[in-house]
Amino acid sequence: MIKPFSYFVNLPKGQIKAEPGADDANKNELLEFLKNEGLMKQYAEKAATDRVEATSQTLEEMFMVDLPNGIFKADTPEQHEALMANLRSLKDAEILQPLAHKVVQTAQTVAAAPAQTIVHVLSSPQQQLTAQDLLGRDKELEKMEEVKSMYPMGLALTFSEAHKLYLDYSFGKNPENTKTIRDYESRMNKIIEVCGDRYLHEFEPDDVVQVEFAMLETPSPRPRKKTSKNKKSVEDSKPQFLTKQTVSERLRHLKAVYSKMRLKRRYRGDNPFDYWEPLVSSAERKRSGKKSIRSVERIEVIFNGDYYGKFREKAPNMYLLLMTAIVTGMRASSIARLKEEDLMISVGGNPMIDITRDKTVAGIRQVPLPRPLFDAIKDYLKKNKNMGFRGDTADNYSSAISKANCRFKKLFGGETAEQLNAHDMRRSFNEYLKKRGVQLDIRSSTLGHEQREVNVVSYTTGISVDESAEVISVIQEDLLQLMKFQFP
Repeated sequence: MIKPFSYFVNLPKGQIKAEPGADDANKNELLEFLKNEGLMKQYAEKAATDRVEATSQTLEEMFMVDLPNGIFKADTPEQHEALMANLRSLKDAEILQPLAHKVVQTAQTVAAAPAQTIVHVLSSPQQQLTAQDLLGRDKELEKMEEVKSMYPMGLALTFSEAHKLYLDYSFGKNPENTKTIRDYESRMNKIIEVCGDRYLHEFEPDDVVQVEFAMLETPSPRPRKKTSKNKKSVEDSKPQFLTKQTVSERLRHLKAVYSKMRLKRRYRGDNPFDYWEPLVSSAERKRSGKKSIRSVERIEVIFNGDYYGKFREKAPNMYLLLMTAIVTGMRASSIARLKEEDLMISVGGNPMIDITRDKTVAGIRQVPLPRPLFDAIKDYLKKNKNMGFRGDTADNYSSAISKANCRFKKLFGGETAEQLNAHDMRRSFNEYLKKRGVQLDIRSSTLGHEQREVNVVSYTTGISVDESAEVISVIQEDLLQLMKFQFP
C-alpha cells in the first residue's frame, strides 16, 4: 500500500512529521538543502496563516514536532532519536528559538475555523491550482476533476460566457437580429445583477427559487415625473415591482441557455430548471395575449371621433405610425426607422415598404402598402428626413415611441386611449386577415413571422410582395377607408 506521504515539513508552523528510517533520511536531505541555500530562516519567518492538516496516515507510525504549541511525540526509541536529531538540526539552523516563540493557531482553533473553498475551477489555462490544504490535495483534485468533467472543453462557463455562446449558436457570428440580441442580453444582465455571474455548475434548483423571489421582491427603478407646479423632477413614492410574467420570461431565458449548452455538448451537468414551474405558464401567457387583441372594428371606433383630426394635426408621425401598423402589421420599431428610400414600387407596380431593419430575420421583408398611405409617408419622409423618433445609443426606439404614445393618450384619456398601441394593431391586423380568409403563408410573409410550411420553406424562395399584394391589397384599402384615413 502506498502511503499518502513519506514526510511532512511545515517550517512556518514549526511542524515536522516523519517516520524514522528512509523517510527520515529523505527529510534530513531536504532540511540540509534548505539550510545550505539559506532558505530555512526565510521560511521560518513567514506568517503561519495557512492551514495544513495531516492526511489519513495515523500519527502512531510517526514522530511529531510542533514547536510553537510545545507538542512532541515519539512512540519508539527510533522515533525519539529521529525527533531529537531534528531539534538539533533546527538549532544548528538558528531557528529553534524563533519557532518556539512563534504565535500560531492551535489545532482546536483551526478546527473551529469556518470551512473555505479550497479549489476553484480554472477559468483560464494561465491560472494555477492553489490548495490551502497541501495534504488534502488529492481530495481537492478529485473535486476539481469532477467539476471539470461537466465541461467537455475543460473550462468552466459562467452565465455571461455561456450566454455569449448561446447567442453565437442561435444567431451566428454576424447576426442580423440585433434587437433580439439586445433584449436577450438585457435579460441575462438583469439575472446576473440579482445572483452574480456564477458558474453553470454552481447554480442549483434551490437557487432558481431564491432568484425568482428576489426578482419579485426587489423594487424596480421608476421614471421621474414632473409636478404641474414647479416642474421639478420628483420620485414616485410608490415602489414598482416586476410582474410575474416578466420574472418568468427572464428565468425561461436562463433555462434556454442551460438547454442550449447541454445540446451543444458544452455542459454535462444537470439543468437546475428541470423541475422549475414558472409563475406564469405558457398557456396563461397565450390567454393573456388573446385578451389584449383589439378587433379592427374596435380600433375604428377609437379613431372615429372628434379628436381624430386633432391627433393627426398634433402628432402626424405617431398617426402615420399607427395607421401603418394597422394596415401592414409592421412592428413599431421598424416603422420608426423608415427612410424615404425604404418606400419603393415593386416589379409588379405595387407600392411597398422594403423592411431592412427588424427584430427578427423573418422580419426582413417587403410589405404591400395602399397608395394613399404610401404617398403620405413618402411625402412626410421627404420633408423631415425620418419619422421623427430618436433611437437611443443601442438603436432602440421603444422609449421614443412610448413617450410619443403617452403624449397621444393625454389628448383623450380614459380606457379607450389605453388600447392605442402599435403592438395591438399588429395583432388586430393578423386577426382581421384570418377572418377575411387569408392563408397562413401569406399572413406569415406579410407580418414577418417565421415560415413553417414545408412547401414554402424547402421548395420555394418564399412569398413575393406582388403575390401578397394580390391577396391583401383590397383588404388594406378597406381598412384605410374604415379608419377614414386622411393626410395631411
